[in-house]
Order: sequence, then structure tokens, then C-alpha cells
Amino acid sequence: MLKNHSYLYFTALFSLVFALFLSIPGVASAREASFYQKKLSRTAVRVLFEMQELNRRGEYQKSLQRFEKFSTGRKESPVLLNFIAANLNFQLGHYPESVKLYRRVLEKASDFNVVYENLGMALMMTENYKAAAETFLKVAARLPEKRQKLKYQAVIAFIYGEAFGKARSLLLELLASRPAPPADWLKALIQVHWRLAETPAALQVAARLVDSYPETIEHWRLYGQIALSAEEYQTALSAYKVLQSSGRISVKELKMIARIYQQLQLPKAAAATWESVFVESEPSRQEFEILVALYRQSDQIDKALKTLDRLQNLDLGADTAFRRGKILYHAGRYREAYEIFAKLEKIAEEDGYQHLLAGYCAWNENDFPGAATSWNKAANYPAWRDRALSLLRTLEPWLEAESAG
Repeated sequence: MLKNHSYLYFTALFSLVFALFLSIPGVASAREASFYQKKLSRTAVRVLFEMQELNRRGEYQKSLQRFEKFSTGRKESPVLLNFIAANLNFQLGHYPESVKLYRRVLEKASDFNVVYENLGMALMMTENYKAAAETFLKVAARLPEKRQKLKYQAVIAFIYGEAFGKARSLLLELLASRPAPPADWLKALIQVHWRLAETPAALQVAARLVDSYPETIEHWRLYGQIALSAEEYQTALSAYKVLQSSGRISVKELKMIARIYQQLQLPKAAAATWESVFVESEPSRQEFEILVALYRQSDQIDKALKTLDRLQNLDLGADTAFRRGKILYHAGRYREAYEIFAKLEKIAEEDGYQHLLAGYCAWNENDFPGAATSWNKAANYPAWRDRALSLLRTLEPWLEAESAG
């Protein structure tokens, strides 16, 4: 299986970023602002105007300080001022204090709907995800015109809180209500299925995502990653080919295409893709070796030899020459292989094997004295002695016949 190969081990499948619009809390509607402003005293109205002017100039800390000065020593502050102060705390990153003030507002004004939304966002920022989800769902029931948006925010809270089962149920409910759901909903469901180890279901949703929004290249990238994880290699290949044709494919993804071809036992296509990779990035020794093997598998011997020549720039030792000889030997080009093996006095691994192979090459060329010379050399190595001596015994009648002739 491709994903278990060391060269294709996934450390991270993908990462989804959810847009929560948490940077700016919601403001009161004109109707709500008018309603609660009427309840202000003259002093509170003056404070309100001063805070609004400071906010307009971006002096949020001073605006908050004006509120705190006003509220100090008072049993309670007006709803509207508490709400503005809660928003200021949110914008300044004082999320626990904003939660406290939003809740104080709701104690006095339970029908102040925008406060629920802001409270949900503030709870998210304090990582109280369960309470945030409950808050979003509560206000969703009160505001039909914003129900889907608020339910989706509850989904995000469930995901951050790792309540993936609840997130899945709510997402499926949302998707059932929209024949053409937003891409973010589909991506969220993919994330949920993935976290629940429901890879086939994640793949189905990813297919729907690319069918619905094929113009977004990142969707194809996500589809390819999930298909690869599901071991659906043909599907993964199709997705990555879309990236390739768009010109927005990374070198890492080009390598992925090559490895998928390898998994599908298509060595010629894999080799061609590796060559494309080498145009974009400097190949490693391991990658050169992969390419050599692929050319051998697809009977492209000359290309395998040329690749070995390129590999020799990285490794000038006898190992590369030995491998070159083996390629020629397996291709039936015995004389060329013999000339290489005969010159190799020592190789890094399996030393002595070069002489055994040189003997085989000579034998296939009917060069029996050459075979005998090579196998006698191989017999000097303990690892190859028994085989070499056996071959020499087999060779004796041929040598005798040649001498008699």
C-alpha cells in the first residue's frame, strides 16, 4: 500500500482554516440602540457620546477607561454602556471580561439578540467551546434569518471542542437544507469525517466539493490527499493531474504523482514524471536510484545507463560502475558488462561478486578462459568460494574441449 511506503508516509493529511470573523464583534441594530438609549440618564448619554467619539478615533483603551470611571461606585451600569464596554474588551483581547459583561447585559436584556452572537464568539476565544456552541444554537432559534450562519458557527465550536459527532449531525442537517451548500460547509464535513476516521465518507464529500466548485484548485489538492489516504490511487492521480495541468503544482506533489504511477505499476509514466521533477529541483541520490530502477523495469536500458552517468556525479566510487555492469548484464550486453566487472578490484558490498558476474558474462560470450580467470578470482572470497568452485568444475569439459581443438 502506497501510504505505508517510507517515501510516501503522511505526517499530516491536510489542514482546514475556518473563517469565524472573530476580529470584530457585532453591533446593536438601529432599533436596539434607539430602544436602549432611551433608557439612559443624561449623564449616561454624555458618557455614551464621549465613548463613541473615542471609538471613532480608534482610542479604544481610553473609551473603556471612560466607561470604567463612570461605572465605578455604581451598583449597575446601563445595558447599552455595558454592551459597548463588552465589545471594547473583545476588541482589546480581554475575552474573559467581555464574557462577563455580555452575560451581565443578558441578565437585564434577554431579548438583545446580537449579544448572544458576541458572547458565543467571546466564549470561543476563551476556549469554552461547549458553551459557545450552545449559545450559537440558542440565538439561531431566535433569529430565523441568521439561523444557518449561526448553526455553522456552532459547528465550528463543536469541531474546536472535538465534539465531532455533534458537528457531523448539525452539518448533515445544514446540508439537507441547501441543495448547493457553501464550500466551507463541505470542507468542514470533510474535516469531521476525517477526525472520526470515516475516510470513505470524507472522500465522498470531497468528490462533491470538486463537482460543485471545480474552479478552486485547493479543492482538487484536498481531494487528492484524501483519495491517497483512502488508497484510491486512480482517483488521487486524477486529482493531482488537475493540479499539474493548472500549473499550480508543487515539486512535492509532482513526486507524489510519480509514486502513484509506481504504485499502479506504470514504470514508464513514473520515470517520465521523475524526469519532470528533476527539471524543477536537484535530485537526491535516492531519487536517481529510483529512476534507474524504473528505467530498468520499463526496459529503457540506455536511459538507465545515462541516469547512472548522472548519478556518478554524486558517487564516483566503484558502486556506480558495478551497478552499471549489472544493468548491462541483465540487458544481455555481456561484453560491455564484462569489461566493467573485470576492472573492479573491490566493491563496497558483496565484494567478490563482481568476479562471479564477470565469469557469467564471459561464459555467455563463449570466452571460457575468461570465465575461468574470473571464477578463480571469485574463489578467493569465502562468501563466493563454493559457488565459484562449482562453476569451475562445470567449466572443465569446455576448457578441455577448447584445448583439444
